Amino acid sequence: MTALLVTLMLTAAPAERPHLVASVRVSTFTGLPDVLGASATLHVIPWVDLEGGASAFVFSRGWYARGGPRWLFEDWRDEANRGLTLRLSALAGVKSVTLRDSSFLGFHFAAAVELTYWLASHLGLTLQLSGGGTVRAWPAFFPELRLAWGAGF
Repeated sequence: MTALLVTLMLTAAPAERPHLVASVRVSTFTGLPDVLGASATLHVIPWVDLEGGASAFVFSRGWYARGGPRWLFEDWRDEANRGLTLRLSALAGVKSVTLRDSSFLGFHFAAAVELTYWLASHLGLTLQLSGGGTVRAWPAFFPELRLAWGAGF
């Protein structure tokens, strides 16, 4: 019996670290041109992020949907899955902007760096820096830079 237990322990595959499933974030006065924003990202598909969000500017508002590849750049978690992870992503999609007297839908792209401190296997605090922009009709380009914080699951 003991030999069977030792054999099972030695041949068992190492336990895989829990994967990030979703993130929710808010940004308050930390974006350009945003004043207030909220976003949610699904990480269910391996190596792909699907993200949606909404934001308010001065006298305008907008929403976006984007997706793209994600990379786990560094994983500093310990055996209890507590610690830091650093992820990078490159996202593209559409963004709708409603201004005071007009609105438009444009091609939207962004790159993001997200640092997550894991408190438990499926609960972490995230800080995300993203930058990119929206192209309405070339050469009309609307830049975007945002620092958001939230929770990862």
